[in-house]
Amino acid sequence: MAMASFRVVVIGGTGAFGARVCRLLAHDPGIAVVIAARSKQPAVALAAELCRQHDRHDIVAATLDVEATDWADNLARLGADAVIHTAGPFQESDYRVAEACIRLGIHYVDLADARAFVCGVGVLDAAARQAGVLVASGASSVPALSDAAIDHLTEGLSRVDTIDIAITPGNRAPRGRATIAAILSYVGHPVRLWRGGTWTDGIGWQDLHRRVLALPDGAGLGKRWFSLCDVPDLALLPARYDVRERVAFHAGLELSILHVGLWLLSWLVRWRWIASLVPFTGILRWLADRVRGVGSDRGGMLVDVAGRGAGGRAITRRWRLMAEAGDGPWIPALASVALVRKLSRGALEARGAVPCIGLLTMEEILAEAQGRAIHWATNEAQPLYVHSIGDAYDSLPAPVARLHDVAASAVWRGHADVDGADGPLAWLAARVFRFPATCRSVPVNVAFSVRDGVETWHRTFGKHAFSSRQHAGRRRDVIVERFSIAALDMQGVASPTGIEFFLRGGRVLGVPLPRFLLPRIAASEGMDAEGRFRFDVEIGLPVIGRLVHYRGWLAPADDVTSAAAPG
Repeated sequence: MAMASFRVVVIGGTGAFGARVCRLLAHDPGIAVVIAARSKQPAVALAAELCRQHDRHDIVAATLDVEATDWADNLARLGADAVIHTAGPFQESDYRVAEACIRLGIHYVDLADARAFVCGVGVLDAAARQAGVLVASGASSVPALSDAAIDHLTEGLSRVDTIDIAITPGNRAPRGRATIAAILSYVGHPVRLWRGGTWTDGIGWQDLHRRVLALPDGAGLGKRWFSLCDVPDLALLPARYDVRERVAFHAGLELSILHVGLWLLSWLVRWRWIASLVPFTGILRWLADRVRGVGSDRGGMLVDVAGRGAGGRAITRRWRLMAEAGDGPWIPALASVALVRKLSRGALEARGAVPCIGLLTMEEILAEAQGRAIHWATNEAQPLYVHSIGDAYDSLPAPVARLHDVAASAVWRGHADVDGADGPLAWLAARVFRFPATCRSVPVNVAFSVRDGVETWHRTFGKHAFSSRQHAGRRRDVIVERFSIAALDMQGVASPTGIEFFLRGGRVLGVPLPRFLLPRIAASEGMDAEGRFRFDVEIGLPVIGRLVHYRGWLAPADDVTSAAAPG
């Protein structure tokens, strides 16, 4: 067999991700592989295994410790055309490996997901260009794969309002010390992110919420908890896609006890009772390993892009990836292998030092997953009311159609009259749901936000605020609205005059209510004489009486969002 002409050194080649990179590269007879590790014996064993499997002789082992004083000389002797650096964590790393590759005229690729490391690699750009090499940081699940999926989803959109990304591994997936330390480095600390059309701070591993990750055919992982993570995408994507509203990234652990437990610990850091959870990496890894056999080997990734289509209508495009049979840990290895393959074929002309975005397509990355139990699909989702009402939506008055044509966020303002609770028992019930008291011509502000197909309506009547959440019901024509402990199944009937709502069922704390205990609701939307959105909502309870009756008008608030600037 002829010897391969392109030689790749994989640093950390026996680690959880490095070994997978080596196994993927071994399929390409045009690439010679050097498995570089601190300890040579595991590298020798892996090299021998891969040579036997693929009938090759150009997969070899080498000892390389980037903490040793002579490591750069040892790298030079390996005669590499490219290096893939997999030995994290990168949160506290410098660019010594990339700098050495530039001096040696070697292409450099890493699997970093540390925000500062990936976003700061541009400091090497001039030197890399002069040397004629590519230095690409973040050739992993993020930002390489996530950005490639967004490139695919944004094609043809006239604007991008929000980008939401989430990753959730199976509980049986490998948990290396470096991976755990990387997560703990930002837990409880401020995370800079683009939210509400401006740069602001969230808190690492907070913004706790549950969501479902499922493919369009129904196969999925069920409900899992998710929390805010600090990744390069949060800094890179707002300007790259001119995002108007928000870019968010969340991760979820399969076991609630682990995820919520880490969320509770995040408060200790946020309240500054402790400086960081990183010193507790060992004990937290030990505790997590005690429940390693619980849960599954199924994980996934999702990307939602909400914006406006060519016709101006709100739309959400969704990409879902699911990995089964323990194949999830292969995903972080795919992009680096795809990138090196392009370099080996001379199919990638980019040079310089850059984050790994825009260098690979989604198809190029996922082609490396062939033969694995990794499945993905894309679909489009209409706004909640467009989906529920169907074809009749186009007959609605213009202000009604506009208010519900939201896939990201919106703010409408107006005035209303409110009749509060009718009697002491009704007053107590109204307090549970935070309904407003009697007032006249009070200013009204309604802020809409959408995440994972759920609309949150935050209403403010003067100084009094209350919220509800709305999502699709089991029947297409039913919208579920949740107020506090109650969930109401509402059917909207559309006509050229507006929407009239009918109550079809309800639950309190998840328990279905018999019909005689259902609330009494009269609700409608339309257009007033001034051409504004008109609303009229009355809610009451059997025997107890009216809880609230509010009616008035709304019009869109100013929808001016400043352009994203680097964060």
